Amino acid sequence: MRHVFIIGLVAMSGLIIGCKGQVSKVCFESKCVVVEVAQTSEKLSEGLQYRERLDKGKGMLFVFPGPSKAKFWMKNTLIPLDMIWLNSIGEIIYIKKTAPPCFSETCPTYGTDDLAQYVLEVNAGFADAYNVNVGDGVQIKIETK
Repeated sequence: MRHVFIIGLVAMSGLIIGCKGQVSKVCFESKCVVVEVAQTSEKLSEGLQYRERLDKGKGMLFVFPGPSKAKFWMKNTLIPLDMIWLNSIGEIIYIKKTAPPCFSETCPTYGTDDLAQYVLEVNAGFADAYNVNVGDGVQIKIETK
């Protein structure tokens, strides 16, 4: 049997909802993305490296133990990505559109000096296709086991 927790979502006062019988997802005003959740140190450092594709409507949500100045790079990431930084109340604070793959030893880093609680990685072009902008709010639903 699955154990589900609820942290609540009322306007922007809460952000994560445990959803029995549903998959984890991040929802924008016009689109939901089914996400793989990375919150262990291993998954946080591995991310989407070495993956040859990311299906449309899918992504990876990085969940940090607390707000941080999360910086990302594309080393050994084979597909271009949009990266979306979110603060602890689910507001978009930074977007890096179309971060290119990097195969060299030194790769550029992307991020913001503002504190982020989450980073969402999706296929490049997502932010433009769904009119996702800094300042927008999202709803995060994480299925727990």
